[in-house]
Amino acid sequence: MVKKTIILKGGGNLPTLDLKIERLEKLVGKKLEIKELEYDLQWISLDLENINEEEQTIKVEYNPNRPDFSSPEGIARALKGYYELELGLPKYELGSSEIVLNVDPSVKKVRPYIVCGVVRNIDLDEDEVATLMNIQEHLHWAVGRDRKKVAIGVHDLDKIEPPYRYTAVKPDSISFIPLHGDGYPMNLEEILLLHEKGIEYAHILEEKDVYPIILDSKNEVLSFPPVINGELTEVTDKTKNLFLDLTGTDFKAINLALNILSTTLADMGAKLETVKVNYEREREIITPNLESTEWEIEISYINSYLGLNLSPEDMIKCLKKVRMDATKSKKKGFLNVYTPPFRGDIIHSVDFTEEVAIGYGYFNIPKTIREGCIGKYHPIQSFSNKLRTIMIGAGYLEVLNFILTNSERHYNYMKQDFKESNHVQIINPVSKEYNTTRTTLLPKLMETLFNNRSEEKPIRIFEVGDIILIDNSEETGTKREVHLSAVTYHELADFTEIRSTLDFIMTSLGFYENYEIISERNPSYIDGRYGSIIYKGVKIGEIGEIHPEVLINFKLEFPVAAMELNLQPFF
Repeated sequence: MVKKTIILKGGGNLPTLDLKIERLEKLVGKKLEIKELEYDLQWISLDLENINEEEQTIKVEYNPNRPDFSSPEGIARALKGYYELELGLPKYELGSSEIVLNVDPSVKKVRPYIVCGVVRNIDLDEDEVATLMNIQEHLHWAVGRDRKKVAIGVHDLDKIEPPYRYTAVKPDSISFIPLHGDGYPMNLEEILLLHEKGIEYAHILEEKDVYPIILDSKNEVLSFPPVINGELTEVTDKTKNLFLDLTGTDFKAINLALNILSTTLADMGAKLETVKVNYEREREIITPNLESTEWEIEISYINSYLGLNLSPEDMIKCLKKVRMDATKSKKKGFLNVYTPPFRGDIIHSVDFTEEVAIGYGYFNIPKTIREGCIGKYHPIQSFSNKLRTIMIGAGYLEVLNFILTNSERHYNYMKQDFKESNHVQIINPVSKEYNTTRTTLLPKLMETLFNNRSEEKPIRIFEVGDIILIDNSEETGTKREVHLSAVTYHELADFTEIRSTLDFIMTSLGFYENYEIISERNPSYIDGRYGSIIYKGVKIGEIGEIHPEVLINFKLEFPVAAMELNLQPFF
């Protein structure tokens, strides 16, 4: 039997990038040896995944917080600084295209933000075309959360007439020929039902009354974001000028993705031009905006973190090596630091400690071990790791979800009473998606099933993680518990299957003789197929088959059997 792997959306391995040494040499402007790169790449926050000396290629892995590393051009920029071939902020020239895009207020209901750019005089070779395609997919994943937060459209500028319009329309009101379709016009609803990309991304527009669309002055369709572009604007080997549109739900994220894409194309030799985006007359913006961001950092603060005593001049040199600029501040003991437009990972002064360390060289930092500072796993962590091994042995995949959650999905979807729950409510949440803390792990696992419901069945997943409960006896008013939850999702999932998993866990831990299951009722589960898990006379969890109404709430078509254990009594 061939074992297949499920890639769970919202989690998984770090992104990787294949690099040809010959191409990287041209971009860096320096002869590069594989052995040299094998050593140097780690010092600019890249991991080496694979080396092919015969084909002179390497595969690198980068952290999602550095999406500017999603192209050879982005990595070459960093290497130029590391080798001191170019220091400080990369310089980019921006012309004005005089093109205008008008945003209709109707998009607020579905996908409120858009930014644009123009790229002229492109002459891409085969490798650069591949890079353009790959960077879009990487940005969709690393910045865009699989197009939900950011979606990118790349169009042949010469096939469309400005000004352009970003609006929202009824699903059956507009038809166009989608890219990679059958060559026939389809309306937006038909695309979501019949087109390959429509089926894949239909979930983003679920429960929306109107869908976003981008039109030119002749009402020709450029794009149906975040799903598919029109065939009219398809980019070919004859394309010389590009129009970029990036739509989404996070204005900062779409700007970052546009800056990364634009600067990558500029490094390929293209010319960048701006677009004026009009939001309801009272607000207009010019994009892309490639201005640097200014920060003020305290020199002693950075030195204290790194255990160094760098002078202002030394620290400025370190920052220039990581492609930033820095000058002495008028405030004594501080520097003004300027970060490039493609760096979205700098969110606090502490982030500059890593940048200075990279510029200084981690290998140059003195190695010291203070007495009493050698760590070891906490007993809770050791026990949790043991459980993870047991669950993987039982054939389950581990997922990791946020401790913050949405109250409607956490309680209403699970048929639980929100008012009676022992939960922590966030008074002023940044987003309604995260307005409370989770009191159980199961609802988040149900969300994970929802996000992966199109994957091959069976899906068996688990999580070991913290929950937060109200506890007025504690000084903080809250208490933390570590739980294990597991679900199995397929046509034949039932109580017997999840009970056998529980028996396997208890047997592996040596607790099989000390636990039992008592039949009770819980609105999240089917009556008669639910029970409380009792360990040494104390309730430590619950197990059963999920109620059909809960399955409908999470849009799941097959049965789900689930369990959740409070691990605290075992510690």
